[in-house]
Amino acid sequence: MADRRKLPQGITRNPGGMYRARLGVDGVQHSLGTFATLGDARAALDIARAEKARDTFIPPAERRAQLKAEREARRAQAAADARTVRELAEAWLSWQEARGLKLGSVYTYRRHLEAHFLPTFGERPVGDVTALDLNAWLDHLEESKSPAGAAQVHRVVAALFKWATGDAAELPRTFTPWLLTSPVPPLAARRLRRPNLPQRNRETLTDAELSALADLMPEADRLAVLLSGWCALRIGEVLALRRRHVTTEAEGTTWIRVESQVQARGSGVREESPKSEAGRREIPVPTVIASDLEAHLEAHATEGADGLLFPRVGGGNWLNNPNTIRKRFNAALAELNAQRQRDGLPTVENFTWHGLRHTALTRLGQAGATTAELKAYAGHSDGKSVEVYQHAERRRLAALTAELGAAPQ
Repeated sequence: MADRRKLPQGITRNPGGMYRARLGVDGVQHSLGTFATLGDARAALDIARAEKARDTFIPPAERRAQLKAEREARRAQAAADARTVRELAEAWLSWQEARGLKLGSVYTYRRHLEAHFLPTFGERPVGDVTALDLNAWLDHLEESKSPAGAAQVHRVVAALFKWATGDAAELPRTFTPWLLTSPVPPLAARRLRRPNLPQRNRETLTDAELSALADLMPEADRLAVLLSGWCALRIGEVLALRRRHVTTEAEGTTWIRVESQVQARGSGVREESPKSEAGRREIPVPTVIASDLEAHLEAHATEGADGLLFPRVGGGNWLNNPNTIRKRFNAALAELNAQRQRDGLPTVENFTWHGLRHTALTRLGQAGATTAELKAYAGHSDGKSVEVYQHAERRRLAALTAELGAAPQ
C-alpha cells in the first residue's frame, strides 16, 4: 500500500482506499472528486492546475450546478416547444378575462378562434406555425368567409400571437414570452393581395328611406330604427334605454342619456356598462323624431322610471335580445328592397343595423360637426373612429367650392 505521507500535494487517500484530489484557488480549497487510482487523481489535479494557470478554472460544484441548470433549461424549452396553439389560445383568453375585458368580447374572440383557426392549427406546437401556413389559411378563409369576415378573424389571431411574444399592453414584467416573433402577416399586407370589394354600411340612407325602413318594422320596434338612424345609438344602447334616461328641458329640447348597453354574446341577454367611459353620454333628440319618441313612451314603454323603452314581447320589464331585433330589421330591409325593385329603384346593399349609426353620423358631419362633436355624439374615445364622417364633410365642402367657382360673375 502506498505511504499516505508520500502522496503528491493536493491528493489524499480515504479510509476506503479512494484518492481525493483538491486544489486551492484564492484561498479556497475545491474538491476535484474521488478516484479509484492515484494516476486518475494526479491527472485530474494536473488538468485543474493548468486551468488555474490559464484563469479558466471552474470549481466542479459550480460546473455541476451549471450543467444541472442547462439540463433544466433544455427540459423547460422542450416543454415550451411542445405547447400547442390551443393551449396558447386558452392562456390568452384567460388573461383577457382576468384583465377585465367585456364578456361579450371574450366570447367573440373565442368563437372566431374555435370556428376558424383552432380546427387547423389547434394541435400544432406554437413554434411550428409559419407565415406561409397562415397566408395559405387566410387565402382559404377569404374565399369561404369573404375578405371582410376573414379580416375580423385575422385581427384576433394577430392579437393572440402579439400577446405570445410579450408585446401586448398591460402584461406583467414576469410574463415569459411563448415566441420571439409573431408569424402572423400584417393585415395591410393581406389587403394588397386582393382586389377592392364592397364594404358594408358605406351607403347612407336618405330621410325618406330611413322613415320607410322604420315603418316596415313592428310598431313597437319602429322607434328603435329612428333612434339609431338619427341619434347614432348602437343597438345595445337602444335596448338598454329606460324612461329615466329620457328628459325634456323647459325650452323643449329632449335628451337621451346613455349609461349602459344590452349584450347577448357569451352568456345570454344581460345589461353591462359601455365599452369605454366615452360611451356614457347625453344626446339631444332631433325635432324630426321628438313626436315619435313621445308616442312610443305612451304606447310601448314599460311604466315606471326603470321601465324599458323596448321591453321583450310578452309583458314584464325584460331585456330584449339584440339578435331578435336584428332579425326583424333584416326582414324589414328585405321588404324595403323588394318595394324598391318593384318601383325600379336601386336597392340598399351591404347594409346592417350598424349602417343606421353610420347614416346618423354622416348626416351630422355633413351639417358641419367638428371631430370633438362627432366623438361626443357617437361615444368614441378617439378621433380616428370618426374620421370617415369628417371625410364626408370635406367632400361636401369640395362640391360646394366647385359650384362657387363655376358660378357666373
